[in-house]
Order: sequence, then C-alpha cells, then structure tokens
Amino acid sequence: MDKKTNFPDLERLPPHNHFKHFLNWLINKPKMIFKDYIIKNFPDKNLELEILKLNLELKEYELTLLKKEMQEIRKYSNFL
Repeated sequence: MDKKTNFPDLERLPPHNHFKHFLNWLINKPKMIFKDYIIKNFPDKNLELEILKLNLELKEYELTLLKKEMQEIRKYSNFL
C-alpha cells in the first residue's frame, strides 16, 4: 500500500455505498418534513408555559433589583 502521508495511524475507510445513503435519505425525508411542519404549526403548550414561567421569573428578579436600587437612592438622598 502506497501512502501519500507520513502518518502511520491513517487507514483507508471501507467502501462507501452512495445508493444506500440515498435510499435512507429518501425514506427519512418525508418524516423530517412532517415533523418540521408539526413543530412549526402546532407548538407545544408545555414549551409555551415554560417560556412564560421564565419570563415571569425574570420580571420578578428585575423588580427586586429595582426595589433595592430605590432603597439605596433613598438612603443616599437622606444623607444629602
């Protein structure tokens, strides 16, 4: 075997069957299209609920942060 590189670890890959991969793609493509359509047009209610919960949590955090800032401003305004 005549190697073109100086790396002894490299080995040739087994023969590749393009027709097999094409058939596999052909069989799976309608499934992928259908799955994408379902995900796009029928969103999961649990996912929306999780997003709303995260947004609520973020707003609560922002509210507490603003309250703390207001308290600090009042505290410093009393010193002036």
